[in-house]
Amino acid sequence: MEVHYNRTAQKPAGKGISSAMTTDAAHSPGNPVTPIGRVLNSLLELLPTKLAKLWARQLSCEAGTKVVMPTRLYVGRGVTLQRRCLLHCGGKSWCDYEGSITLGDHVVIGPNCVLYGAGVIRIGDYTHLGPGAMIMTQSGVVDDKSRFSLAPARIHEAVEIGRGVWIGAGAVLVGGTRLGDGCTVSPNSVVSGEYGPGTTLVGNPARVARTHSVS
Repeated sequence: MEVHYNRTAQKPAGKGISSAMTTDAAHSPGNPVTPIGRVLNSLLELLPTKLAKLWARQLSCEAGTKVVMPTRLYVGRGVTLQRRCLLHCGGKSWCDYEGSITLGDHVVIGPNCVLYGAGVIRIGDYTHLGPGAMIMTQSGVVDDKSRFSLAPARIHEAVEIGRGVWIGAGAVLVGGTRLGDGCTVSPNSVVSGEYGPGTTLVGNPARVARTHSVS
């Protein structure tokens, strides 16, 4: 489990999409992981539960959780990773050593969730992901002949989620999605695009069901 316990993660700077958490590391150019870094990440991946206990105020990590490239995971206070969730924080050669996942204060990642952060994922404070929700920041180039090779062309796009967002069980957010503060995504919805604060999204593809004021 690759975990960077970042005690100084920046607070969201206000309301709306721009409030999604950011860190300097999330924007830094990709660099190949050093041999020492690979060893460190390998060791961290073997010890998620013990590491979580050392930093109980920072992170609650339940059984079966897997974090790939934990040194690219940035967490606020009181974050919970529930059982059997998978967080892939990028940092591999196939994504040009880019990617990271940033979780704000008191974020809950529900059981069996999958987050692929090769294209960068930023999640604001008090956001909850229901069981089995997925965030995918990478996709293939469908009309590229490289799909018949060991190194198919890929597209990496960031996903930014504001504060107090609720994402229902089984929902999927694809690359390029941006959700403002207080958004709600209904279960099993497939979301792409940009939505302002207080938007409720339903369906596949997701459509706006209603909006409400976010004070």
